[in-house]
Amino acid sequence: MIKYILIVVSVFILTGAITASAQTKKRTQIVTVNLTRRGYSPETFRLRRGIPAKVTFIRQTDDDCGKEVVIPAYGIRRPLPLNQPVTIRFTPRRAGRFGFACGMDMLHGEIIVS
Repeated sequence: MIKYILIVVSVFILTGAITASAQTKKRTQIVTVNLTRRGYSPETFRLRRGIPAKVTFIRQTDDDCGKEVVIPAYGIRRPLPLNQPVTIRFTPRRAGRFGFACGMDMLHGEIIVS
């Protein structure tokens, strides 16, 4: 009887751990932003506070000012090679509106965290 209880408890614990891991992965926020001659698309997007985010930027124009992306509120500055996805991972910790821009500060977008 004790062996049976231990087996049931072990299976429950293992199943719970697997479920928790799968739920964590599902809770990642994923956004893709394309940079074209017209600017960022989407120019504005929303994220939930406290939930990890993966924001992928794809530069599709050879214009000089789009060669990097800067998100000052998060201390992020990343080069954007032409036609290569660049994924930035971070967790928004506070609500508000946070700008992002090209390295020359000519093209702008906004992240709204709620």
